Amino acid sequence: MTIRLLAGGLAIAVAAVLARGIYQIIPMGEPLSRSEIVGELNGPALASYSRVAIQRFGERQLLTGQLLVTGKDVDGLAQAPVLDTQVPALKERLQRQRMQLAQAGAITALAHGYDDLALAMLQTGRSTTDARNLIYGGRGTGVFELLGSISGDTGVTLIGAPDGQPLYLVTSTLRTPAEGDQPAAWDSLRSDDLGVTWTYDPDVTLGVPQQHTAFLTRDLAIALERHDDGVRLLHSCDGARRWAATRLKEQVWPDSAAFERKFAERAERDRSTYGEEQLGYGWSLYPLDDRRAVGWSWRTRVRPQGQEDPEVIETRRFEVQFQEGASPAFRITPDVPRVPAQDPQALLTRDQRVFETEGGAIFELDKVDMAWLERSTSPDVRGARSRIGQAWFGRNAWVIRTYAHHLFGGSESTKTYFYTRDQGRTWVPFQLSHEQERGLLGLDQTGDGLLSLVERGGKTIIQRYPLD
Repeated sequence: MTIRLLAGGLAIAVAAVLARGIYQIIPMGEPLSRSEIVGELNGPALASYSRVAIQRFGERQLLTGQLLVTGKDVDGLAQAPVLDTQVPALKERLQRQRMQLAQAGAITALAHGYDDLALAMLQTGRSTTDARNLIYGGRGTGVFELLGSISGDTGVTLIGAPDGQPLYLVTSTLRTPAEGDQPAAWDSLRSDDLGVTWTYDPDVTLGVPQQHTAFLTRDLAIALERHDDGVRLLHSCDGARRWAATRLKEQVWPDSAAFERKFAERAERDRSTYGEEQLGYGWSLYPLDDRRAVGWSWRTRVRPQGQEDPEVIETRRFEVQFQEGASPAFRITPDVPRVPAQDPQALLTRDQRVFETEGGAIFELDKVDMAWLERSTSPDVRGARSRIGQAWFGRNAWVIRTYAHHLFGGSESTKTYFYTRDQGRTWVPFQLSHEQERGLLGLDQTGDGLLSLVERGGKTIIQRYPLD
C-alpha cells in the first residue's frame, strides 16, 4: 500500500512538473493581426537578411538596407545615382579588404587545425559579390524613393547634425589618408539636402575607431575613441574634419595609478581564493545641448570567466563644456549611483529623449539633473523573471522584446514581446510572426503602431500594426 501511495504521489508530482513546463512555453498574448499598408519602397526590394534602419530628421525619413544584386534589379537601381563612382577605386579596395579579412580568418583556422575551413575562407575572399546598400527617402507621404546605392559588405551608417543638415553616409571601406597623421576612418559622403544628392568628402573623419559619435551643432561633434593610451574624448569644431583628443582617465580617475597599485597587491594576495582578478573601466557619452555633453565611467572588478558578473566598484559622472579655441572644461562627480551601459548601436541626436535598459529595468536620462531615472521593469513571463533584449520608445507607446528562462528551456530563453501605453505601469503581451519580426523597423513616428517591411510581388511595402 505504501509503495502504491509513493508511486501515485510521484506520478502526480511528475504530471505537475510537466504541466508547469508546458504552461511556461505557451506564447503569451495575441498576434498583431490588424494592419494597414502605410508605405512602399519605389525601387528594388531589400534582401530578407538585410539589417534595415529607419531614421527621421524632421519630416524627412531615411531608410537604409542591403540587396544582393541579380539581373532583375538592374533597372530598379538605375532610377537613382550609383554612388560607387564618388569613392576612389571603391571596387578594388573592397576586394582587397575581403581578401585581408579572409587571410586573417584562414590563419586563425590553420592555427586550430581546421585546414578545410582555412581553404574555404581563402576561396570566399577571392570571390566577388555585388552586395549593395540602398538609401531610400520619404517625406511622410508613404512612398519612399530610391536616393542612391553603394557597394559594401557590412552596411552603411547615417550620422547627421540635429536638423540632418549636413548628413553623412558612412560606408564600409577604409579611407585612404590624405596625410600621414590623419586617423583611420571610413569613406564618407556628404549631403546638404537630406539625402537627395551626395558628394564624396575625403576630409571628414567618421567611423573607426570612434564610438557614440554625435553632432551638437553643424560644426561641433563629439565621440569616444579607444586608443593605445586608453579611452579618449574626441571633439571637433569643424564638422568632423580635425579632432582634438583628451585622455579621459586622467580627467575622471586622477587617482587611478595609486588605486591600481593597491588593487594589484590585493589581487595577488587573494589569488588562491578568487583566481586572477582584473580591473576594468566602462564609459558612456551623451549629448546635452549645443555646448555640453555628459558621460559616466565605472570601475569594475573582473574575476575569471564563469565565476560571477563584473562587480562595479565605483561610478563617476563627467560633465563637459566645449568652446572653440580652448580645451573642454570638465566637472567630475565621484560616487554616483550605478548607471546602465550605453547601447553601442544607438545613434543619438542632441534633442531626443534618451533611454537605456539593463537586465529587466528601463532608465531615462534626466538631462537637467544629469541622472538616470528608473521608469519601469519588464514583466514576468509565466512566472519567470525576464530581461530586455531590445526596446523601442515612442511618444505614445514603448515596446520591449524580452527573454526568460523556463523549466524546459534548457540553455534557450523564451522570447516575448510587450507594449505599454502608460510608460511601463502596465504591459500587454503580443505575438509577432516570423515575417513580421524579420522586417521589424520599430515604432512609427507617433509611437502608436509597429512598422514592418514585407515583400509583396517584388516590391517592399511597409505595414503598420496598431498597438491596441
